[in-house]
Amino acid sequence: MTSRSPLPNDLQAQRDAFHAELQRMSIIPLWLNLSTAAQTEPRVEGVPHIWRWRDIKPMMLRGGDLISPQEAERRVLMLINPAFDRKSARTVGMIFGGIQFLMPGETAESHRHTPNAHRFIIEGEGAYTAVEGERTIMRKGDYVTTPAWKWHDHGNESDQPMAWLDGLDLPFVNLLDANFFEDYQEGGLHTQPVTRRAEDSLHRWGRGLRPTWEEPARPDISPLLNYRWETSRDSLHALRHEPGSPYDGIILEYVNPLNGKSPLPTISAWLQLLRKDEHTRTHRHTSSTIYHVAEGGGGSLIGGTEYLWEEGDTFVIPSWAEHEHWSRGGEAVLFSYSDRPILKAFGFFREAVQEG
Repeated sequence: MTSRSPLPNDLQAQRDAFHAELQRMSIIPLWLNLSTAAQTEPRVEGVPHIWRWRDIKPMMLRGGDLISPQEAERRVLMLINPAFDRKSARTVGMIFGGIQFLMPGETAESHRHTPNAHRFIIEGEGAYTAVEGERTIMRKGDYVTTPAWKWHDHGNESDQPMAWLDGLDLPFVNLLDANFFEDYQEGGLHTQPVTRRAEDSLHRWGRGLRPTWEEPARPDISPLLNYRWETSRDSLHALRHEPGSPYDGIILEYVNPLNGKSPLPTISAWLQLLRKDEHTRTHRHTSSTIYHVAEGGGGSLIGGTEYLWEEGDTFVIPSWAEHEHWSRGGEAVLFSYSDRPILKAFGFFREAVQEG
């Protein structure tokens, strides 16, 4: 007797039963998931978004009245992308941003963690950050690094609130299941001792010279604790008459003085000047970026939507989103940081520019 080919309905029933059995075994056939595994270009979950300083600052001050740094571990307002839930700790891409603040007389006790961190000072002057026994006094516009697994704490000895933008590679470390955390407790103390003179790393590494008798244990991590605003801003304006980048204006990258690469191995940071009436051309890239408006005002066109910003605002551009920037009413200075070193390390960084 000649066997007959299964009817289409019979075949579909067999396929459904086969797929269901695979699912019970925690197996997914590639042919049912091909659009995820083989994308013609990235399908990015994160969305452009802007957080207004005029909205954040009052909430920051209210938080200062309601909860202490000790209760909070760190009093940080996490900037979570609307596309993600709060447990993701994702602002955009593989980087996190949050607004940390200290009221006068407050301290945030020492701890350490495997995520790399940095800080860009938004407001105030006179608070300190201490990393591995060295203190630096922070002022508006300073860029302060805190490499992975280094003891660090903060204190505000000034008479005014102090606020800064925290940046971490927290989503990346969480993705790798490599996030460790430890509070400092030694000799009954919760704050690390100061063992080096103030600004010691600046004297050793921040003036274009280096102590020849000293070899840093980690050359991939910048030994410089604080990149001073006045120096960085002066460098930016000294190049204001250069053509600059057609996509970013006059833009400078913070670098590790030991190797010329990013200060932290997973996060790059930049400072850019948009001159009066400057409007950059459109481009896009696979790195995700968090921007903070250090001075002035302007706007950005991100994925076809216009975002107007002013000093103190923070906004994000996800991977592969077309974007352009312009100044408004004068000049503008933007601080930004990105997960670009991660993509470059694995050969995944790609950029596309608008022709013409």
